Amino acid sequence: MGAEPTLTDCASADHAEICALQEGLWAGGPTGNQAYLEWKYHANPYLDERYTVLARSAPSRGGQLLGMVGVFGSCWERDGRRFTLPCLTDTIITGEHRNSPLFHEMVDEVLSRLRRDGVPWLLDFGDQGTVPAMLFRGWRQVGVWGQSVLTRPADAGYHGPWDAMPVTRGARSGALLTPSRTPDLGAMTEVVRDAPADGRLRVARDRAYFAWRAAHPLATYYYLVARSETGRAEGYLVGHRSGVDTDRGPTPTTVVECEARTAEVHADLIRLAHEALPGTRVLMWTRDLADAGAAVLADMGAAFIEPTGRPTQDRPLPSLLIRDTGARPVTAGLRDADELVAWDFRGVSGRGWR
Repeated sequence: MGAEPTLTDCASADHAEICALQEGLWAGGPTGNQAYLEWKYHANPYLDERYTVLARSAPSRGGQLLGMVGVFGSCWERDGRRFTLPCLTDTIITGEHRNSPLFHEMVDEVLSRLRRDGVPWLLDFGDQGTVPAMLFRGWRQVGVWGQSVLTRPADAGYHGPWDAMPVTRGARSGALLTPSRTPDLGAMTEVVRDAPADGRLRVARDRAYFAWRAAHPLATYYYLVARSETGRAEGYLVGHRSGVDTDRGPTPTTVVECEARTAEVHADLIRLAHEALPGTRVLMWTRDLADAGAAVLADMGAAFIEPTGRPTQDRPLPSLLIRDTGARPVTAGLRDADELVAWDFRGVSGRGWR
């Protein structure tokens, strides 16, 4: 019997090996992958890489990197309180260990560390294909939710630099919709600050969060800000594409967030985004989508894809898995975190987190 792999922390000395192993997932090359690693775990405003676990072969077998389970921080708010919750991400195993228990051993080590530190939940906005195995290991599927998909001709979208697209007046709201390649932190935080809470857990969207997300080195973001004639921020929208693909490449464009003061502004932002963003497919999560936005998408011919309850068919859809670490006590604001009704996903950036 060969020597068992060992589980270790993640340190700066490991970064070159991690970047090489993760090329299949990140596809950013040595420089881009290193920048992503620094962004995801060191620049994250909520958590460092203390819960990220690496697996290595035994020293007698060279101590080679065999796998990684990454854990980064997300911040949520509810009824005036904030909660930092770790998210599982960037999981990879070398080919010869993919049918071994190594992935689950690394996750068990993560859970042990979280339990030690009193963190009650581990989140996974991950791959539906792993759901059956994870449910067997004690995870709970909080839910799967629908998305819209607008399929467009290859030449669709605005042709030219996003910043050069003319300011547009919304047909419904009359608001001025301005494109930008950088986030207007003041406008975005102003709109979010005034968005009414409904008692659910929602992403804590402040300047630190918006700035961190915008710095994703392997992503390309497209921003729209709606303002009234007086200059007040009335809404914003954030679109995302893979930064390692071209505008006409095969990866989808995702509207990761749209917040507005009125239904009319919301509808105007969604229409302009789906008309002007690049890509042959534009996706948007629909669970917390306002009726006005859904009506615009239907009018534009978008397909609405809802969960079937079958993991193989639902694999492309967004979902949340959650794992109770066993840490006690669980604060009141998180006791129902394993129920879909407890969550508001309007600010969750989907692909922008991965």
